[in-house]
Amino acid sequence: MNPASPTTSTVSYEFARWQSMTQWWHWAVLATLIGLIAAYVVWMYRRDTVELSRTTGLALMALRLVAFSGILFFFFDLEKRAIQRIEKPSRVVVLADTSQSMGLKDRLPGGSTGPARIEHVTRLMNDSPFLSELRKRHEVVVYRFDESEEAAEIATFSRRDRSRDASNVEHQDKSATGRRARWLAAIGAALILLALLAWVGDWLRGSGSVEDATAWGRLAAMVFVLAAVVTFAVSTLIDPDLSMRQIAGLDPLDQPTSRQETEPAAEVADPEVEWSTALLPRGRSTRIGDAIRFAIRRHRTEPLAAVVLLTDGAQNQGISVSAAAAMARDANARLYVVGIGSAKKPVNVRVVDVEAPRRVFPGDPFSLTAYVQSFGMEGRSVRVRLLSAPEKSTRKEDEILEEERRITLEEDGRVTSLEFELTPEEEGVRLYRLRIDAPIDDLNANDNHQGTTVHVVDRKSKVLLLAGGPTREYRFLRNLLFRDEETDLHVLLQSAPEGVSQEADKLLEDLPSTADELFEYDAIVAFDPDWMAFSESQMALLERWVAEQAGGLVVVAGPIFTPEWSTLRRGRDRRADLVRSLYPVEFFSQGAPTLSLGRFGGDAAWPLEFTRDGMEAPFLRLEDDATDSEEAWASFEGVYGYYAVRDPKPGARVYSRFSDPETAIDEVLPIYMAGHLYGAGRVFFQASGEMWRLRAIDERYFETYYTKLIRHVAQGRLLRDSKRGLLLVDNERVALGDVVEIRAILTDAQHQPLVRDDVEAAVVLPDGKRQPITLPYVKNASREGTYAITIPLLEDGDHRIELLPPDALADELLVKTVQVRSTDREMTNSERNDALLSELADKTGGLYYIGTTAALGEQGERSVMAVIPSADQVTFVSGSPDSRFDERLMLWLMLFVSGVLFVEWTIRRLSKLA
Repeated sequence: MNPASPTTSTVSYEFARWQSMTQWWHWAVLATLIGLIAAYVVWMYRRDTVELSRTTGLALMALRLVAFSGILFFFFDLEKRAIQRIEKPSRVVVLADTSQSMGLKDRLPGGSTGPARIEHVTRLMNDSPFLSELRKRHEVVVYRFDESEEAAEIATFSRRDRSRDASNVEHQDKSATGRRARWLAAIGAALILLALLAWVGDWLRGSGSVEDATAWGRLAAMVFVLAAVVTFAVSTLIDPDLSMRQIAGLDPLDQPTSRQETEPAAEVADPEVEWSTALLPRGRSTRIGDAIRFAIRRHRTEPLAAVVLLTDGAQNQGISVSAAAAMARDANARLYVVGIGSAKKPVNVRVVDVEAPRRVFPGDPFSLTAYVQSFGMEGRSVRVRLLSAPEKSTRKEDEILEEERRITLEEDGRVTSLEFELTPEEEGVRLYRLRIDAPIDDLNANDNHQGTTVHVVDRKSKVLLLAGGPTREYRFLRNLLFRDEETDLHVLLQSAPEGVSQEADKLLEDLPSTADELFEYDAIVAFDPDWMAFSESQMALLERWVAEQAGGLVVVAGPIFTPEWSTLRRGRDRRADLVRSLYPVEFFSQGAPTLSLGRFGGDAAWPLEFTRDGMEAPFLRLEDDATDSEEAWASFEGVYGYYAVRDPKPGARVYSRFSDPETAIDEVLPIYMAGHLYGAGRVFFQASGEMWRLRAIDERYFETYYTKLIRHVAQGRLLRDSKRGLLLVDNERVALGDVVEIRAILTDAQHQPLVRDDVEAAVVLPDGKRQPITLPYVKNASREGTYAITIPLLEDGDHRIELLPPDALADELLVKTVQVRSTDREMTNSERNDALLSELADKTGGLYYIGTTAALGEQGERSVMAVIPSADQVTFVSGSPDSRFDERLMLWLMLFVSGVLFVEWTIRRLSKLA
């Protein structure tokens, strides 16, 4: 995560032996030995040079002492070490709130509605000097936080130009060292020249006779030579990486050597962040305290200068901000808080949801329930109207006023439910929309209306119940569907003997083998079936029914037949390959038998751990209200077993997991519920048949679960009569900021799969604006002519998706409506909490800014970038001895000592000493 810290190096020379001689007697012994050697040399040469001149005797004595000095120098072991100055740059952590309240729009002083709160944060990151100014002195790590206990990292930005400056300084130091080496080499050459001149001058004064020449010239020449040798040695030891040719000036100093890098280190590119996508306000709650705690713990070992918090302060879950502030204060981390949004209590009335049956019959009455919620309008009266129109119509004149009422709004956050009784007369798809005539001071007009589509069809749902054996889940569901007046139930129990009685509208002995028979079903629910009992053509027909006819398939794994086909290697049996392709999960193959079975009939029940997708899926709600549904699932004891699968397929959604931690693989719990779009159809996977245990809480929960599930997977069948294809979404009701997959399966005018690069569509936003989108062609899809895209939905209210296939007529327009809504938790007390945010700043020694303009210093005060002090951390680390330096030093010492001894021997020979 962290970029490399900038480092600079300095050179240190030290005698290793010197450092190891820590006792006084070490030095006493050494001094005694040196004294004895020196005394012996002086005594010996005073005796040997009695007959020679005084100068020659002194020269011989000096040479021998110099030779012993070189040995003593070797004994002290001079080492060259690089001392690295390692700098950990100051770090600033930016925490950006991405909860749903940050998607609200506040009213401006003039009465108009301003941008969403999160847009202020996006502009701060994109269009202001906020990041660039911070990066002049700090590394910056940006996180987003909302409902999770841990903030999610978006990007890390390194401090600008420091590493480049350090490399420039190092390059300059290298150049200066090279120039000094050349100067020393030049001085050495000059000393050699002086030595030659002294020797020649001494020889000329002696008339060419060595014996008659005076010793002073030779002594001077000897001194110059020794000095030259030392100078040359130092020039090569300053930087052992320099070659002799570079020191001599034959090669340039910047030419790399074998020990140097041939290419400069590549600069770390700044991360590219699409802030509008990275900061989507999706979170269903706000955990400010948890986010601060996470930042402090995550960066406690780093030089943390400050934490910058960008939020509206709508804390509604997690640890208290007081506890988080105390933790930050103990860690000496200051909090600089930027309050986003308005401090005024929002005045708003909104339609929370509209619920109605997905399918009804002409002439049969049905109930529609709408939920209205308000803030700051307690006791005020508003008019509500229930309107209906054909789903594809956009004309006002096509709307019919079904009913009109006046209601009195209740206390803040209280939800008022409205019941409407309706009786449709004609077949077709109608959009029922509840609209509130809100007061002029209403904050958000986009959430004053919301609708739901109802399919009026003159036929029953046709469901095939397929089971490998009469499990308890199968029997409960069979009885439930048989009693349902809206369902035509067919049953295929593979283990049943011939002639057995079953509660069903029709009993089957085999899976339908013709398209006319199979394509009449809206949904198939399969309990651990023996797929290998069917032919390859039947399996291919089943795959076509899902992919082309928008069939809905619910598959429940079991311990009897699922292991037989799911573990077959790909290519062994085409039937197994076809059925595996339908499932939204990947199975373990042969070779992992213990993992492929999972657990059945355990000793204890384990609750289901729902994912975010599971908690937000309307078809998995046991109660109409989301909170009540969560409480119902929380009271569910759980299931005892599951069939283990490896991973979800790409694009599949995991809705729940088996919660026993001992079953986790690589800390990931087993999948229990998952689903995906397969072509035009939907497939839902359940890892065991144990939903009958919901009856222990409430008998209606089992009915609710399967009724909603079957309607969910079969909803594509309601659109199968479209002339030019199907338009599907993976979820028709989502939370604010969620992403939705839009999928179109299209044909051309000749009813052949439409194949082109992409198709154009549009999203009609709640305020009526059209947002064009492009759906790219999906290669290797289960069916040709498939186009798909995933987009975020960032506004409360109904989003109408429209797609007109190329060269199609206006009446062939494909339409889908997605309802987007915020959670009650985020809408309650959503005003900016100045008291809480200023407390955070005050308790930690930071500052509180109201709005991003104040944080940027545009209101006369110092900006947040200017007031955060640097917290650079510098340490010095001594490196290992330079081996190249040691090699050259030993070479020069050897040449020096042997050269001195050679000169001494030469003078002795010339002086005719023994």
